Amino acid sequence: MPYDPLDADSDPFRPPALSTMVGCLHCQEVYDSYQIEWRVFTLDNGDLHGFWCCPTEGCDGRGFCFDILPLDRDYVGEDGEKVWIEDADEEGDSTGNE
Repeated sequence: MPYDPLDADSDPFRPPALSTMVGCLHCQEVYDSYQIEWRVFTLDNGDLHGFWCCPTEGCDGRGFCFDILPLDRDYVGEDGEKVWIEDADEEGDSTGNE
């Protein structure tokens, strides 16, 4: 299915199918991911574009796993990958030695 900026279901930053607790990097609010809202905006060039947005009034946080992150550091996305990557999870150690 081709990407459509007005199709909430095709947006890669949509909320997860199974609700989880999340926090917004912009406003620091914590809420359940089912509360993330689809909103359509008019861009500077006049085109319409939809975004999954933080539900907090006045906040411009957008996108699950972009500005809106799961609180569970062990959260695994629908693709099977961990969302949070800790320095210790990366190859080598925190000193840069391998």
